[in-house]
Amino acid sequence: MIRRGLRTRLPAVFVALCFAVLEALISSRDPLGALSAFFLAPLSDPWRTASLLGAMAPLLVAGLGAAVSFRAGIFNLGGEGQAALGFFVGSLFLTRLASLPPALALVLAFSLSALAGAAIASVSALAERKLGASVLLTTFILSQALVIAVDWAVAGPFRDPASNLLGMAPLPAAYLLPRPFGALPLGMGPFLALGIALAMIWLLRASRPGFELELFGRSRDFARAQGLDPLLYFWPLALSGALSGMAGLLATVGASGQAVQGMTAGLGWNGLAVSLVAGTDPLLSIPSALFFAWLSEGAKAASILSDLPTATASVITALIVLLVTARTYGPGSKKLRETITALRKGAES
Repeated sequence: MIRRGLRTRLPAVFVALCFAVLEALISSRDPLGALSAFFLAPLSDPWRTASLLGAMAPLLVAGLGAAVSFRAGIFNLGGEGQAALGFFVGSLFLTRLASLPPALALVLAFSLSALAGAAIASVSALAERKLGASVLLTTFILSQALVIAVDWAVAGPFRDPASNLLGMAPLPAAYLLPRPFGALPLGMGPFLALGIALAMIWLLRASRPGFELELFGRSRDFARAQGLDPLLYFWPLALSGALSGMAGLLATVGASGQAVQGMTAGLGWNGLAVSLVAGTDPLLSIPSALFFAWLSEGAKAASILSDLPTATASVITALIVLLVTARTYGPGSKKLRETITALRKGAES
């Protein structure tokens, strides 16, 4: 199954990377220099490699959140807002309300971020169960509203007046994830993300709830006929939101140390891309997250060292998602018909 999934996804990645080469050849005055910066700079020295791994951590956790909902046949498009709410709630706790030992404070902050993300995702699950509302629509709408609300709060009533940035007060140094490698900008974020990935590998691949989840995603009617847990409509979406919320806080305590406006912009959508390229497989989500982090860091390096625009990574990511989903939701696809039906029901309600 993994090999078949890779055969359908690696060509999409290859085509998208070819687009990057084409863009450099057309738009850059120094195509070789731009491509060298884009493809090689993220691995050119220990500091950039450390930055690459740090960027991979929240992407991996967000991708795992998307994978859980996809496995259940649920389209959670709210990862962006769930991540924003998670980073806001966790950062608020650490900056305003925490006077605890660092380890306990971080555990509580991540727990609150997870609860916040799970709570907002659960609204969509309950709306589908009780009102028949499309999860695809409600998660997206709630997400957009949350992003606006969090941006307003971070740049408004909770803004640090002593800072020139549109953001909250910097987190106390003790509440940042430890950096075990000295001066290298690499905290414990990647290790925490890998630990979560291992837990998700066990849950989705080796546990009874994971088997029931996949069965529910493949055929809800058959799962109900077998008398499976009626909460299967609920807990996958709640867990997906929880992981997205944790990813948002991880982007704060793992690297920057300050919650600023727009900090998690793109995290939810990139998490979807990570999951799609990995085929919702939690193990393959690890190299997939590393790949998208490499794209992002490469685009940043290329924009500094050459004239290649930073939007290159976003365009490549969008192209990969388009090509991968085209194979899953192409003409005549059952999933495409189900998605269109859900959209129509949401528009009529």
